[in-house]
Order: sequence, then C-alpha cells, then structure tokens
Amino acid sequence: MSASHDRGEHEEPVTPGELLRHALVDDQDPRFPRWLPLPGILVAIAWAAFQATTALPGGLGVFATTLAWPGAAIFAVTTLAAWFGWQLEID
Repeated sequence: MSASHDRGEHEEPVTPGELLRHALVDDQDPRFPRWLPLPGILVAIAWAAFQATTALPGGLGVFATTLAWPGAAIFAVTTLAAWFGWQLEID
C-alpha cells in the first residue's frame, strides 16, 4: 500500500475538464495563430465548388448557397478541430 492510503488521504481523480485545461494552457505559443482559419475556409470552398460543378442548373447559385450552408458549419468544425490539434499538439 502507498503512504497516502496508510494515512487515510484520498486524492481527487483527474477530471477530463482539468486535463484539457492543463493541456491548453501554455504561454510559449500563441493561442490562435493567423493561419488557423485557412483549412476551414479551403474545405468549405472546395465543398461548395464540388456541389456547384455537379449541379445541373444554376452552378453559381448552388455555389453561393452551399458556401453559406453547410459551408459555415464546415468552416466552424474544421477550425475548431485545427485549433484543438494546435493546442494539444496532436501529431
């Protein structure tokens, strides 16, 4: 048995929120680099262009509509994933 069990001391379990907070707090690098929105923008534009080229009538209208939705959601999710990857340094 460990010394903490002998004295009756119990350590609190580490919660996922606490683990994430410690992983995301680092003063060595910027919190939101300037290049971070680029993957989301590029994926959203690529998806809208794909939808516009495969649509038979009204390619430009389909491009604009698809860029608005789901392009906004694609941008948000991709940027959030890139930010978490940048902060957690996932390789």
